[in-house]
Amino acid sequence: DPAHSLGDALDVDLRSSEGRPVGMTDPLTEGRLFAAEVNADAALRDFRATLEGFNVEKLADALGVSAELLESLGLREFSGLLNNPPPGIDELVALGNVMDENNNDYDVVIVDTAPTGHSLRLLALPQFLDGLLGKLLKLRMKLAGLTNTLKMFLGDQAAQERTQTLDNAMDKVEAFQRKIGRLEATLKDKSLTSFMIVTVPTKLAMEESKRLLTELTKEGIAVNHIVVNQCVVEGDDEGGSSSTMNKNEALANYYNRRVVGQQKWISKLKEAAAEVSASEEYQSNRSSDDDNNGSSSITVSELPFFDVELVGVPALGYVGMQHLVNNPSFQSLMQEEGRGMRGEPRVIICGGKGGVGKTTT
Repeated sequence: DPAHSLGDALDVDLRSSEGRPVGMTDPLTEGRLFAAEVNADAALRDFRATLEGFNVEKLADALGVSAELLESLGLREFSGLLNNPPPGIDELVALGNVMDENNNDYDVVIVDTAPTGHSLRLLALPQFLDGLLGKLLKLRMKLAGLTNTLKMFLGDQAAQERTQTLDNAMDKVEAFQRKIGRLEATLKDKSLTSFMIVTVPTKLAMEESKRLLTELTKEGIAVNHIVVNQCVVEGDDEGGSSSTMNKNEALANYYNRRVVGQQKWISKLKEAAAEVSASEEYQSNRSSDDDNNGSSSITVSELPFFDVELVGVPALGYVGMQHLVNNPSFQSLMQEEGRGMRGEPRVIICGGKGGVGKTTT
């Protein structure tokens, strides 16, 4: 998530690292937990540096040809991306850097995405960029013809000096395309990547979660878990004095209404999860070696409502120890042998409506 809620939740300054992972120093994680927030400016600089070689005016000047000639080859479309990068490109570039093939330092990567609509755009962006960059590389043949023409008029040495700019630009695009291609493959790799929906038991949040579940299934993204935060658990029926009961009657009525209302929407979410789990689309999205601890369906875990803010690793660790570590649905994350064939880390992408507790989850 481009917002700075991750650093706030961990009670750690992540901004000063400018996007680089920061190791936690608490005794609970013993240096095994790293966190990073997206540095949007640095990520956009990386993206612009990849395409800056295809600025029509600068490339025309370097080659000694007219800008109109390059525009006729279709380069203006790519040059425009320098001034108007697609939404989410900063997060995508940052995620691509974390998932770089030369960086296998992590066993599991947890991605805290922005709210639902943004998450869907982020997941669709690699395919869009891969296709766009692929079209750019297909222009190589047309540009090769231009290079041959320059050789005829300028000689090999002079033409080579001018076309070196073009070669350098192509090399950057090819390297970037490979990185995006690896990221797209990882996101669609059912044995490595899954999406966890985080929500709260309200009508609006549940309806959005159901839509997200449907859209992710259509996109071929595996959803294994749904976490429902802020659940009010039913209390005991032990009474006190008549006076005390009267004083707390309004609060008790409100509490009971919350419990009934939450259970209603949790029930509807479970029905939606079961319906999607039974679909052929969902079953085809699942990894053949990921049995979700014996279950072939999406699990729904209910986390209680906490009356204090959960800030810092110890507080978050307490929640994990109480509700996740011994939860069969999350055992796959606790296994050290969960890496890919080439040592890639497991990837868990957390998404859902804003304000439902994705970051703390």
